[in-house]
Amino acid sequence: MKKIVSCIIFALFVFTIPVKAQSEERPEVIRDRLMLDVFHAFWFGMPKEVKSNKFNPGFNVSVMWDFKNHPKKPISFGLGLGVTYYSQFTDAILQYDAAKNRMRYYVLPTDTMAKLNRTTYINCNLPLEFRYRNSNGFKFSIGVRVGITAEISHRYKGPNYNGSNTLLDYKDLDFHNKNKFNFDTYFRMGWKYVSFYYCYQVTPLFEKDKGPRIMPMSLGVTWNLF
Repeated sequence: MKKIVSCIIFALFVFTIPVKAQSEERPEVIRDRLMLDVFHAFWFGMPKEVKSNKFNPGFNVSVMWDFKNHPKKPISFGLGLGVTYYSQFTDAILQYDAAKNRMRYYVLPTDTMAKLNRTTYINCNLPLEFRYRNSNGFKFSIGVRVGITAEISHRYKGPNYNGSNTLLDYKDLDFHNKNKFNFDTYFRMGWKYVSFYYCYQVTPLFEKDKGPRIMPMSLGVTWNLF
């Protein structure tokens, strides 16, 4: 996680140096160089017996260059760096089944009162997008992201689900069969600083037949900071 934070800080430093120089010339232009997406994630491909919470929050941070061939035309292209964080709260534990060499969900007993039961998925990515901006502030963009899986983990805090009278408090990073790379398609539409955000990950989290075929879909809001 420290490496991811360091990557974001470095990207902000590199990308904002030229931004400041250009903003002095045209300070009124919103070029969507730093964007924050806050969303709810739907984890498609979950086993039917696993119940998910109604709200699974996440966020995406993108730092981007805006390439515009002609200053008067509304079309441009964006390229940059990003980090995406997904979370999922369910009534099951995601663990590795060594006997079958497969990741699987284990549903908790119905009387388990866990304080925290969360699966986390983080990836670092390279976004590339087509952009349209009208002079009245309306805009939309369509893009793709190629990413690397940085972390899949499970955090549990609550009574021991094996039946013993003890409490558990741990973070499990022992996740096997992860797909190293991921591919997203996404869409934004809005006005000036705020946009609607949609994203769908085309590739599953785990290798074929070695884990649940999970592909997150996200709906949320984007703030374009400058």
